Amino acid sequence: MKNILLLIIVCTIFTIYNKVSAIPNPWIECGDDISCAADKAGFNFPLRAEKYSVRAMEDMIEITFPIDGKRTVTVRKSQLYNGQADENGIKDISGDYNKYPVNKTLKFDNGIEFKVRGTENKFYVVSFAAETGYYSFSCKKGLTVKDIKYLYKLLEEAEAPRHNIDEINNYTIEQLQDLRSVDGIVEPVYTQDCFPKTLQKKGVTKECFERANLGQDAFCSASEVQMIKEYYRKGQDKDPLNNGSGQFCAN
Repeated sequence: MKNILLLIIVCTIFTIYNKVSAIPNPWIECGDDISCAADKAGFNFPLRAEKYSVRAMEDMIEITFPIDGKRTVTVRKSQLYNGQADENGIKDISGDYNKYPVNKTLKFDNGIEFKVRGTENKFYVVSFAAETGYYSFSCKKGLTVKDIKYLYKLLEEAEAPRHNIDEINNYTIEQLQDLRSVDGIVEPVYTQDCFPKTLQKKGVTKECFERANLGQDAFCSASEVQMIKEYYRKGQDKDPLNNGSGQFCAN
């Protein structure tokens, strides 16, 4: 009788394990290709970071990169996350379910409220909401207020176009030239240049690249503009068909 009961227990555990292990992984690993993540998530997120890795699922992009020589930070973005919001409309999309002694809200001079979890001096999870979506920063070794401000600046550069596309479409050539001289970013180059794969992977959109080459870079986000500047500064456009890595762009 005991053997039968033991067999039933083992079979039950085995069945439950198989059902749990059969749940498909919602994440797709994209390496350093933000355009791959954008296709999966349904939105773009051209965060300008070094030595990053990115993965995505439907309605979420996660980018991990070093913040200094000892720490890495994971940044997440979602546009439609249906989790429960707190009294300030902030939704925690970090995926960190640990309990921390400090759980409070910080409000900076820019008016943005950040929900932080951690200790008095180090914050391990930071969540906030903006017009462009819901965000989180996670760092196993902790973040300071200075770190949060730096990371938020990166997000601003990635998300905020300086001008609306409808405004730019109505500008005269002279006004576009004024915008370019004021913002002082990308000099117009050959419009027939192909769209480089090195920039595609970083999340620069084709429309931004084409408009930047026409001197209309005010349409792009600051992050996209900086990546295009770096692309040309490194001389990666010597051959108009070369993407900077030795491979040819697709027609």
